[in-house]
Amino acid sequence: MRKYRVDFSDVKYFIQIHEALMRDLDFPDYYGENLDALWDCLTDMLGDWADIELVGFEGVAKKFSDEWDGILRIFARTKHAYGDRYSDRFFVTLVYKDGSREEIK
Repeated sequence: MRKYRVDFSDVKYFIQIHEALMRDLDFPDYYGENLDALWDCLTDMLGDWADIELVGFEGVAKKFSDEWDGILRIFARTKHAYGDRYSDRFFVTLVYKDGSREEIK
């Protein structure tokens, strides 16, 4: 299983959201830094087991709420892609500042 930890703690500007995703999820250099590209890169990951933690996202969720909602929808959609064929091996968890955790379903 590949484990990833996407850290949004230092994000101050919109473009940094996608820079964090690209960096921490090992996306290719040609990642298009938009929701369509996120979908493409995440679905490319579905052949392997993946456990993704999203940390430090509270500021992004507040400041860039529309983009953040879209990102969460893409992660959820990916989990259920292809008739849930990979839902038992693709996990995405929100890790809150207080240490609590919420799996994206």
